[in-house]
Amino acid sequence: AVTAATALGKVEEESARMTSLVEDLLLLARLDAGRPLAREPVDLTRLLLEAVSDARVLAPDHHWRLALPDEAIEVTGDELRLHQVVTNLLTNARKYTPAGTTVTVTARPDGFTVHDDGPGFPAELVPHAFERFVRADVARHREGGVGLGLALVGAIVTAHGGSVSL
Repeated sequence: AVTAATALGKVEEESARMTSLVEDLLLLARLDAGRPLAREPVDLTRLLLEAVSDARVLAPDHHWRLALPDEAIEVTGDELRLHQVVTNLLTNARKYTPAGTTVTVTARPDGFTVHDDGPGFPAELVPHAFERFVRADVARHREGGVGLGLALVGAIVTAHGGSVSL
């Protein structure tokens, strides 16, 4: 009975992972097709505050810092997709840096930056960081990924008329 429960748990886990992968690929296909995103006022300050608060809960062994200006920042865009951008960037910082790493999110009137003092991105991959299915040395990663997180960041930011760089 324990073996069956374990097997069912693994099937459920894999099913959730595949569902997420398909959803990410569908979003990329929609963005490639030029499907418009929502164009609503988004409180970027609140979005960053919530995302960093969530990251603190998920990775208490990292040091999470948030630098916000005195005035709230509002941008026009798709709040759900912009939240995905922030979450993907913070997830990468959490997954691919060791415990004790300081991750700093800095809001600016024209957007935001995420910086960490971890080991850094492999130099040979920097020009390809936002391409699909690009992954650094899998052996160094504590958690697997398929290489779509930063591709989604790039596609969503581009669809908003912005740019992203490493």
